[in-house]
Amino acid sequence: MRKKLLSVLLTAAVAMTALAGCGQTTTADSTDAKAAEVNSTEESTEESDDFVTVKACFAIGMTGAVNRFAIEKGLYEAEGVRFDITDYESNDTTLSLISRGDIEVADGDPSTYIPTIQNGVPAKLVGNMWRYQGCFWLIANNDIQSFEDLKGKTIGTAGASGGMKLSVLKMLEANGISEDEVTLVANGVYQDAYASLTSGEVDATIIHNPYASLAEAEGTGHALGRAWDYIPDYYTGTIIASDEIIENDPDRLQKFLTAYYKVHEEVKNEYFDEFVTWAAEYMNSDEEVMRKAIESEIDVWADYSVIPEDRLTNTIGYLTQYGWLDEGVSAEGTYNNEFAIEAANELGLIDPEAK
Repeated sequence: MRKKLLSVLLTAAVAMTALAGCGQTTTADSTDAKAAEVNSTEESTEESDDFVTVKACFAIGMTGAVNRFAIEKGLYEAEGVRFDITDYESNDTTLSLISRGDIEVADGDPSTYIPTIQNGVPAKLVGNMWRYQGCFWLIANNDIQSFEDLKGKTIGTAGASGGMKLSVLKMLEANGISEDEVTLVANGVYQDAYASLTSGEVDATIIHNPYASLAEAEGTGHALGRAWDYIPDYYTGTIIASDEIIENDPDRLQKFLTAYYKVHEEVKNEYFDEFVTWAAEYMNSDEEVMRKAIESEIDVWADYSVIPEDRLTNTIGYLTQYGWLDEGVSAEGTYNNEFAIEAANELGLIDPEAK
């Protein structure tokens, strides 16, 4: 479903229709009417010049929560940016939408986007998401108190490949547990992953917040580890833009991208408490659980725009190592940092890894 934004030219159109329906006029009246039409058109054009509309598809859940709050709060509107939004289904769907020209920008998983761009999808990575380290948690039921207790147990990996499964493997490896000492199953994400834990289908699972905090609050489990502590150089969140907007309307893309980082900083620094309340309702969660979930990940809320080339290289290396990407896949030609650099310079953003 698409949410169409009301055109700012509607007022001008109504005014012109009213003038046309006034019947006969004197020459002076006609001149005044034409002047009014010109003024109305000029005002409408001036107003529309203050705004750009971008066709977008944005993530859901905690991954997309800050962005969706900023849209609903009107923070993008204040920066002159409006959206024609297509609801998110998957990264693969996003790529199809870009290929058809139905959307111009999206956020999502770079490990999905990079190989498909190399295979001809007309798009580039143009910036980082508000956080771009793997905000995944390994949580376990209460019978498991340490990684050692995972031996012989069933662990949910979300999918059969990708960053969440990689996080599980790296956590096990770091704690001296081999893959053949556990049973790994693809158990989905969000509510599906949590339900598989509470039902006993799995003994532990990799998962997003707020479910790690929810498990502790409900007494159904607890966290064993955070993915970004084990693979801090893995790149999980990017912004993608179509070649069409990059090449033919770069100013509109720049306005959106700069606004993206500005509004995320505003949410973090000026609207944090309001965001927590909103996010609790959005995720159907207790507000205190949501606050704990958000605060437990504040260290990776980076809002830094420039894509780190070393992270791209390392991420591709990990995925190739485990056989999830073909040998020879690289990030070369799949990203464009020009817009991200300009946003960083304009907003004074600082690379968190250089601090």
